[in-house]
Amino acid sequence: MEKIIGYTIGETRTDELTFLAKHPPEVGDYVMISYDGIDVLGMVESTIQGNMVLSEILSIEDLEKIREFDDESSYYIIGKIKVLGDIKELKIPKIPPKPGTPIYKADNETLKNIFSNSHITIGKLATRDIEVSLDVNKLCSRHLAILAMTGMGKSNTVAVLMEELNKIGATILVFDMHGEYRNIESYNFPLRKHVIEPKINIFHISDSDLADLAGVDAQATKQRPYIRKAIKNIKEQYQEKDFNSAEDYINAIIGELEKFMEDDNYKKDKDSIQTAIFRLEDLLQFKKDLIKIHYNPINEIKEHHINILPLESLDENSVDIIVSYFTKEILNDRKRAILENGRDGAKPIFLIFEEAHLIVPQNRKTRAKHYISRIAREGRKFGVGLCLVSQRPKTLDAEALSQCSNLIISKLIEPNDQKHVQHASENLSEDLIKQLTSLNIGEAIIIGPCIKIPAIVKINKFNGHYGGEDIDFIKFWKEKMEKSIKITKEEKEFYYDTSGGLE
Repeated sequence: MEKIIGYTIGETRTDELTFLAKHPPEVGDYVMISYDGIDVLGMVESTIQGNMVLSEILSIEDLEKIREFDDESSYYIIGKIKVLGDIKELKIPKIPPKPGTPIYKADNETLKNIFSNSHITIGKLATRDIEVSLDVNKLCSRHLAILAMTGMGKSNTVAVLMEELNKIGATILVFDMHGEYRNIESYNFPLRKHVIEPKINIFHISDSDLADLAGVDAQATKQRPYIRKAIKNIKEQYQEKDFNSAEDYINAIIGELEKFMEDDNYKKDKDSIQTAIFRLEDLLQFKKDLIKIHYNPINEIKEHHINILPLESLDENSVDIIVSYFTKEILNDRKRAILENGRDGAKPIFLIFEEAHLIVPQNRKTRAKHYISRIAREGRKFGVGLCLVSQRPKTLDAEALSQCSNLIISKLIEPNDQKHVQHASENLSEDLIKQLTSLNIGEAIIIGPCIKIPAIVKINKFNGHYGGEDIDFIKFWKEKMEKSIKITKEEKEFYYDTSGGLE
């Protein structure tokens, strides 16, 4: 048994204890309480340190005089422990310990048995040199949210997670909003990756989606009905196989609109029809690389690879259409495989949505929101896992977030972000929420079915490169200055003296 670090005090509970300590334990570290024949594990959630002698002193002069005779015995440390359960089954005990029960530091072997025996390694405990691994089945089937302020390590966490999943043959699709992972490389492991250029089969999307893709205003109450009528006429006459290209299909729709312009019944709306034609012509000119026919996105996904769909070149509306199109097709494909072939037909896939607050927002509708919410609710039955990544949790749809039973949360300072996350997760206690402001870069709280008990973890540093690292401003400015500006001897001496030399 480890040394005694303190004792329970006050009125004890089965789920939470107050303790008086000899020395301040680290917040996030683990303790053991033995009573009634059971060993119970707990996490230190908060501590405060006080001094009985100094508590009533309000004068600086008096304080300075008293400190000269100060000794350690006048200080006290009080803290809170979240009870995690007995060490065998991690079940909360039915009876609380008595006040005055000794509290021990949990031994490393016990913690290794709890944290280090699962499928993929994500990091180490922030307070111990003990690896933390995650249960992949529960991670993917119960969904995941990775949340943090900008610059606190979200992209690094995603990269580490993808590398670990790639090692075990996972099929991953990353909706890469900023093109960060297009060129991802690991120095430890040759990643199996595949870049999918964003495309959409315009024969299979709705007339409303096609109008949106063409830039037809949502309030254009004449243009849209004419486009809808033209598409209906085309699809009554032709099938997809009758067109050689997306351009042929769009030109056929334009041809129908031109017929409307010649029809006396529609002459009053001639200007609106002409504008609709202009919009479709713009679609052919400016988005020709995005639109396809005879295209199935499922055929683009490579099994057992990190599939990367870079979206940085698209506007917000096009991103919404592409994301909703891919998610809809993936969910339908996985459903069909299960329904036709049973469990043996399952093709598990893990979908990662970067900047999730943009495509699954809290206070407005998007196409992608509908299908991602469906995956959040029913995806696990068909082998579709979900990961939402965001630095703005308060603007992320609460329903979708609540379906993510697993959370990896790095530093969050904004109170509304904290409240939004806590509201979505019943496992995130008030004391753990308070720790979110004090986490260091690369540290995160992990909770959910993927890990046996909550942990504050130092996430592994991804040993490789991707596009999400911060730009080294000083390096680039210095290098450019050396090349473009003639630096005097005095200036060079100054720069070397103040910054260690120009690189």
